[in-house]
Amino acid sequence: MFADASMFRSLASLHRAGVPWPQALASAAGGDPGWRGAEQALAGGAPLSEALAANVEPLERALLRAGEASGTLERALENIAQRKEDEVRMRGARRTALLYPVIMAHVAALLAGVPDLLQGRVGAAALWALGILLPLYAILWATRPRRVSADAPQHPGTRPPRAGLVLRNAIEEADARALGAFADCYEAGMRLDEALELSGRAGAGGRVAFDLYRARPRVADGAALHTAWHALPEEHARELRAAEESGELGQTMRHLAARLSFQVEMRRKRFSSVLPLVVLLVVGAIVGYRVISFYADVYSGLGQY
Repeated sequence: MFADASMFRSLASLHRAGVPWPQALASAAGGDPGWRGAEQALAGGAPLSEALAANVEPLERALLRAGEASGTLERALENIAQRKEDEVRMRGARRTALLYPVIMAHVAALLAGVPDLLQGRVGAAALWALGILLPLYAILWATRPRRVSADAPQHPGTRPPRAGLVLRNAIEEADARALGAFADCYEAGMRLDEALELSGRAGAGGRVAFDLYRARPRVADGAALHTAWHALPEEHARELRAAEESGELGQTMRHLAARLSFQVEMRRKRFSSVLPLVVLLVVGAIVGYRVISFYADVYSGLGQY
């Protein structure tokens, strides 16, 4: 069971009121047994980020740990709640934008099969419906938001992820999560090895996480972080190297994360705006062809009498 925005806001309010964490979590969870383990961990003295590890996303755990390290845990809880609310709002907006073309495609699938149904050819009508609906659902499936598990193995021989046409949004979102998490951990003054691990898990499946995972042994031996960037595109790597030298690494990472998230959202908005037009044109052509061919057959049959 994962925490939602209301729970994070409740925890922030209770923390602000000075309620001890075990009682605060019990109150926010409303007695849900799924949180019993976290409550017991807090009662045993575990920090919030550790106690909630199984009930929050990897990015949220990294942000909580950064809030603990910097003494801004209340703000971290509020920021996580706001982030989750924004995600729900954007997901709802995307679904609303896609509702029209999906309904239109289903109506067209029904209309395209009518001529065959009138002649008793049910199989042919089903094929026309599938010919319209299957490509649409294939496109929606290929462009759906993806997220890789934080426990996905990243062995030394694993190849870096490639941001192709289908996976580009997912990989750039993962990069944004890793960069944002590392920026918070870095600016909170956390140990570098811990920051690398938490931010790598937050951005699992992305290029930044790939680089951070492989940077851990080198950084532990004293190497600079800028030696880690290999899978990340060179224009971004160059920006991060310059930021590390100038002492602005955290701020630059946060800006780059925001830029990647913005690019992904703009792509999704363009897709949502173009898809209805494409569906309308394709559906109109198919239905028009079926109507014309149907009446052509009718008139040719009448002409034989």
